[in-house]
Order: sequence, then C-alpha cells, then structure tokens
Amino acid sequence: MAIANPSPKQLAQQSRKELFYTVFATLNRLEIDASPVNYELMYEIVSGNNPELREKFARLGKPIAAEELEALARAYLPHHFGKSIHDRSADRLQSELTTLKESLLTGQNSLSNYTNMLGQATGKISSADPRDMNAIRSQLQAIRHMTEVQHSASTQILDRVSNQISAVAAITSEVDEFERTKFTHLVTNLANRRGFNKKLAEIYGGEHYPDAVSLLLCNLLVLEPFEAKELIKVKEAILERLGFAVARVVQATDFAAWLERPQIGILVWMTAEAEIQKMADQIRKSALAAFDSRQAKMPVVAARFGCGTTYDAGTASELVGHAEKALQTATDTASDKVVFFSAGGAGDARKDWMLYRE
Repeated sequence: MAIANPSPKQLAQQSRKELFYTVFATLNRLEIDASPVNYELMYEIVSGNNPELREKFARLGKPIAAEELEALARAYLPHHFGKSIHDRSADRLQSELTTLKESLLTGQNSLSNYTNMLGQATGKISSADPRDMNAIRSQLQAIRHMTEVQHSASTQILDRVSNQISAVAAITSEVDEFERTKFTHLVTNLANRRGFNKKLAEIYGGEHYPDAVSLLLCNLLVLEPFEAKELIKVKEAILERLGFAVARVVQATDFAAWLERPQIGILVWMTAEAEIQKMADQIRKSALAAFDSRQAKMPVVAARFGCGTTYDAGTASELVGHAEKALQTATDTASDKVVFFSAGGAGDARKDWMLYRE
C-alpha cells in the first residue's frame, strides 16, 4: 500500500526494501548462493555504488564460476576473508607469547640460581680462615666463573626476548595492515568507497548535528582511454601519482577517498567557497602534473567539481546527492569552477549510502 505524502525517511526505507528484494532476486536468477559475502557483492553491483565492480562482474562468463565470484569478493570485500587471517595471527601470537613467557621464566630461574650460588660462595669466603689464601682465591674464581656464565646466559635470553617481541610486533602490524586495507584503495592509497561510507557514518552518527562540513566531488574526464587491458599498468601508475597528489593537497584534518565514479571525494571541515575553490584548483594542477609525460602524448585533463555542505543535508545520502547534483551541473555546463549545491533544487529521494554504518 502506497504511503500518502511519504517523508524522506519513509522514502529511504522503501528504497532499501526494494533494493533488498532486487539483490536477492538477482542472486536467485543467476543461481548464486545467497551467502553474506555474495549478498554484499551483489548489493554493491546492483546499487551502483561501485561501477568498476559492476563492469568486471558484467564481463564474467555465464554461468558464473564460483572461483571468479570469490576472486571479485576478495578484491572488493576483503573484510569477509579476515577471519582466517585473524585466526592465524592469534595462533602465531599465542605461540610467540608462550615462548616469550618460557624465556622470561628461564631467565628468572637462571638469575635465582646465580644468586643462590653467589650467596653460598660468599658464605664460604666469610667462614674461611683469613690465612688460607688458596681457599679464598678458589671461591673468588668460582664467583668470577659463575658471573661469566650468568652474563652469557642473560645475553642469550635478552636476544631471544628481543626477537620474540619483534615477532609479536610484526604480527600486530600485519593485522593492522589488513584492517587498513579494508578501507583503502590500494592503488591510490586514498580511502576506498567503503572507507568513505564509514566516514560519512561517523559524521552523521554522532549525538550532535554535523556542522560546517563540505563534500567536494571531482570527476576527471580523461581515464576512459586507459580502460583497455593493455594499458592497465599505465592507468595504475597514473592513479598512484594522482593519489599522492591529492593526499598532498588535503589537510591533515580532511578526508580524501577514491570512489571510482565520481573518482575523488573529499570531506573538508569548512564551507568557505573561496577556500574550497582554491583546493579544487590545486587538485586540477596536481592532476595535470600526474598525466604529464615526456614519453607519450597524454590527453588534456578536464576536471569537474561539485560541492554540497552539511548545512543543506540532514543525512549522509542527502549530502552525497547534493554534491552529485552540483557535479552533474558542472559536467553539463563544462564549468572549470566548483559548482556549489543550491537548496532550491533539492527534493529528489536518493538511495541509502549507509550500508557500512557501525
């Protein structure tokens, strides 16, 4: 039953419900198991959140092989395959910590034995006849020998402990790196779509209304010629340089992501149009430099920018929608300037972007 004059929240709920049924219907039609990883993979494809994934999925042969589907999931949804990594890391960590504990106990026992023997030797010296220099000299030699043995044992134990601490640190670093790559676009080293959605959830998920945050979207209209398989290495090199260039432009407090389409999304904690325009100009110059090559003729870079602010957006999906509308206007009018969203043109309902709210 249709709802008369539905609210934006009701429209969003209806949109999510329709998308839910569409995803399961598509899985059923393609005879794909509706597992959590396959559901999220199909969600990304059907919703349009990840055009690159959608294109790669469309190129798969029919019927779709489970191995090809898993390869896509491992590339685009690595967090679903983290349990085995965490399990292996936990086992290795437990082993290293057990060995570390054994080394420390060995060191404690060695030091305790040395202390006891040192006490005994000292007692013999105290009770010896002061005129019996041979007995005193013998005990002093025994003390010197025990000290040398203890020093050697302590050095070995310290080396073992140091190596085990390094091994524990390496395991922790491996887990941290895995966690980082879940939200990172590996070629540009910027955040990926998942990281971008997570950041939006943080902005709108707090107790206070997000204040003075702008979303700047950018399309670079030059990447299409590099989609061919034989140019994939060239494209990756360009993307790596672009990611480095964008990271240099944004402030430490800002957040930059590579979204595939639109390619660049930057969340900045300001709304001053002049400053945002300055950032866009810097990104355009950096993009020009990234495509510059003396070995081959590169296409002219055309960058289009659209911007929306949290002042006009009550939800994350509205913020993204406003910025996308502004970006579309910039693209349609071939504007080199940032197009800022005007609330007068708002009102269209959009899909829910908050799949990764935590």
